[in-house]
Amino acid sequence: MTLFDMFELVKYIANKDFDGNIVTPERFKLLLPVVNIDLFRNKYGLPEEYQPGRPVPSEHADITLKNTDDLKAFKALLPNRSVVNGVMSYPSDYAHRDTIVYNYTKTINSVATVLPRPVEILREEKFASRAGNYTKQPTLQNPIGVVRSDGIHIRPLTIVSADLNYLRWPIAPIFSYIIGDGYITYDATSSIPFEWPQDEHITLVAMILKYVGINLREQDIVQYSQMQVKTGE
Repeated sequence: MTLFDMFELVKYIANKDFDGNIVTPERFKLLLPVVNIDLFRNKYGLPEEYQPGRPVPSEHADITLKNTDDLKAFKALLPNRSVVNGVMSYPSDYAHRDTIVYNYTKTINSVATVLPRPVEILREEKFASRAGNYTKQPTLQNPIGVVRSDGIHIRPLTIVSADLNYLRWPIAPIFSYIIGDGYITYDATSSIPFEWPQDEHITLVAMILKYVGINLREQDIVQYSQMQVKTGE
């Protein structure tokens, strides 16, 4: 669906059976970036769902093929990302890390061979313990890292670059329109659609409706959508 299709569906449902839930174009426009981030958090994994003995939310990245496909648009790779004085800075659109890989080079049979090695991300206590342990110090074959505010700190310090796989923030959708005499005309050229796949648009509609005080199952929304098409409203 286009953003205008979604607006028309939201307006149709809100005005059909639910009194007092007027959804203006501006109200709809303001809710788009909100539900965009809400859905991203749901797909990646809500920390609010963590429970004692079950430190995994009910939905998270790569839990199913569907989730993997839904998040694929936001997966980014920065090969050979610089590590300066042991610190890899975050890209401007960084949301969550996936993996960091150091391309360790070893000569095998007189041939320089690249052996990708994952950087093990540790908590502060374990990071300090490993970095200060003579027998378990990080090496080029077994590098470690820790997440800090200024970037990802990587050891050993001889590593000067690594591949960063991460999830970027979704681009904020923009609903542009031209105001007419009692109606609006969708400005597709100036609008920015959702990056989510088509089968998640009904989910986004449901989330918008929830913010305006209407709770419906996604199947009910599909039925409303079909009714709208049939009646031409």
